[in-house]
Amino acid sequence: MKRFLFIAASLLLGIATSCDNGTEGGGNGQTSGVNPVAAIAVTGNADNQATVTASLEEGDFYGGKIVPAVRISELDEDFAYNTSEIQLIQWVEENGKEITEMPYTEHLTNLVYNQSYLSAVIVYDATGRACSSAWTTFIAQGQPDGISEENSAGSLDDNNPML
Repeated sequence: MKRFLFIAASLLLGIATSCDNGTEGGGNGQTSGVNPVAAIAVTGNADNQATVTASLEEGDFYGGKIVPAVRISELDEDFAYNTSEIQLIQWVEENGKEITEMPYTEHLTNLVYNQSYLSAVIVYDATGRACSSAWTTFIAQGQPDGISEENSAGSLDDNNPML
């Protein structure tokens, strides 16, 4: 048990210190000394659509990956995105798509009404190591598939002559 705790602590320390402090920033010969810090937000969540925006809160951008939205119900139940940054970073590295600039914005359509979604982003330091992650969850707003205000069959009272 002690050995496991030592290994886990070593891994966490390695991830926490993996961001490169004070190295050459982007090959321009300058040192920034500021680690990249990622942020992600969801706006415009309505009509089965939403907009996901990933940005840097501080530091320089050297690359990253994003998973704009995935239904939480489709994730492995052992995936602890909300408690394990290591699992989140590994998952986004395996499942995310490359982003080449920040801020990055993507408009999502055809979201399933009343389903919970996860959006996550990671960014890399100057050495190419993932050093910051951010995630958020949201519940898709809009209309259930096949139902809209314009095409409603009306109320039950209007359609049943027996009432």
